[in-house]
Amino acid sequence: MNIGIDLGSTYSGFARYDKDSKLVEPIALKEGEPFSIPSVVYVDSKGKVYTGYGAKNKKVRTGRFFEYFKMLLNEKDESVIASRGYDDNYTPRKITKMYLENNLKASLKAYNDSKIEKLCICVPEIWNDELNTLDGRSILIDILTKEIDIPIGHVQVVTEPEAASAFFAFNYEKETERVEAKHKTFNGYLLLIDYGGGTLDISLTEVKSSGQGSMEICCREGCGAGENHIDSEGNRIVGNAGVSYILGVVYSAIKESEEFRDSAIDFLDPDFIEATREFESTLKSSESMDLIEDYFTQFGSYSDFGEALNQKAEDFGEFTYKDEVISVSFQCLFRAYKQNIETVLAAQVREINKRIQENLKKNPCSPSSGNNDDFKIALVGGFGGCFFVKAQLYEIYNMDANAKNDPRVKHISTNKKELAISLGAALIAADRVRLQKTAKYSIGLYASDASGRFKPYYGIKYHQIVVPNKPYFMLRDDSKRDEPGNRVVYANLTGIKQFMIEFSGNLDSGRPMSLTPVMLDKLKDLPEMHFWNCGFSVDDSDVVSFHILPSGSEDISNGKTIRLDNYSKMFNLSAW
Repeated sequence: MNIGIDLGSTYSGFARYDKDSKLVEPIALKEGEPFSIPSVVYVDSKGKVYTGYGAKNKKVRTGRFFEYFKMLLNEKDESVIASRGYDDNYTPRKITKMYLENNLKASLKAYNDSKIEKLCICVPEIWNDELNTLDGRSILIDILTKEIDIPIGHVQVVTEPEAASAFFAFNYEKETERVEAKHKTFNGYLLLIDYGGGTLDISLTEVKSSGQGSMEICCREGCGAGENHIDSEGNRIVGNAGVSYILGVVYSAIKESEEFRDSAIDFLDPDFIEATREFESTLKSSESMDLIEDYFTQFGSYSDFGEALNQKAEDFGEFTYKDEVISVSFQCLFRAYKQNIETVLAAQVREINKRIQENLKKNPCSPSSGNNDDFKIALVGGFGGCFFVKAQLYEIYNMDANAKNDPRVKHISTNKKELAISLGAALIAADRVRLQKTAKYSIGLYASDASGRFKPYYGIKYHQIVVPNKPYFMLRDDSKRDEPGNRVVYANLTGIKQFMIEFSGNLDSGRPMSLTPVMLDKLKDLPEMHFWNCGFSVDDSDVVSFHILPSGSEDISNGKTIRLDNYSKMFNLSAW
């Protein structure tokens, strides 16, 4: 079976591509259960493990309940990890392994299959923004290959916007065939606004479809938010999206009640956890979504919703906290949105719109930008279904409340936005979609130039299109071809103490990163007394390798390759 996984902060999705029907479909792990599976693990007093809905339905006090493990995989601050109930015995990595292993077994069982042919799992695009978060890829690969025992060549890690783009472009072909009775392929740009439980990822991807069953997808721009942070009350908040919003509503409602106005609130208190779970279930119901929409649309568009805060508080719903019924008003819902979400979303959308305007010469906020059918906008993720999120984005992009005929969403909008990432990952796992790789950052070394001065040279540059596993050597003159005479030459490889890293197109601002003793041990056996060329490559999962080759040689087998798969072990990240 070819499986695609969207490992979400609050909900995950598993999907498969059926080669016989040529259709991609979500996997229901148990008959009658929703396709979106809670990202929850529960360990009872006897050590038995439950995941998904089997875990979410357990009582918090009778065992150990683990959430948000994906967002904590990269976390280096032990106090943040401990604040969410993890310890040395139950780490975010171990819990992630339990969750993936249980649900992969259930996926195979659901289709009476016994083997995973290829698996594609997704990570947030913002994990590529800095070295502190890049380890998530190697951690997931290690879990799946070393601990769950899937052969390493059968596991691929891609970004969520790459997977979502694969699905939306695939869906475009199906929709145009269904609606217009003719097969059309999408060639153009997709603006993906992915709002989940933990992260906001906004990405501009370029899609090139052959029309013959394959397409190439390249991430051109991206921004977002989702770091774990401490709020004004000292509570540790996971991410900056759906989880942050729900915690904000529950916290505010409790503090607005007479009984608990002056009480301290612990986010790890079982009473608070159960209150957030109860309120989340209420908020996600279709009836509740309709209530919120009906109430706020009476004030007009999003910028007018603030008028509701001047009205007498009206009850929206309720939850139980410490045996007391806590009311939640419509005003509380919107106030929490403004405090936790509005500014972050507006700032990131403003940033991506600026980049689109500069690079594509299109105003993404104008409906006419989609007239040529080469620019589309798609909402992705569960929190993208929040009425306030949609209303704010509709206003920013000048869309009517009924936006389905807007050329920027026509044939691309879908009711499967929560499943788009897993469905796209399944298409990639089945080789239905080929991804064009672009470098997430620049990486290189210092070397002396012709005058003897030291300067940085880069083998791979930020947003450079790269062929997976092909070495790119550092060149004296980047304007000329890669040939032995143009490559930077090193005489003493054991003198390498730093790599140069830069997460932008400004190569002059590259940062020297000191190598750790572990990494220096890998380099200590490099040959001396020779002249060498050095370069870097990127594999299908964006893991970088360091290559050395005797100067003048073209045969890669004559050199040595060192896989750079764990950045916290490679570099001293304390100064990052």
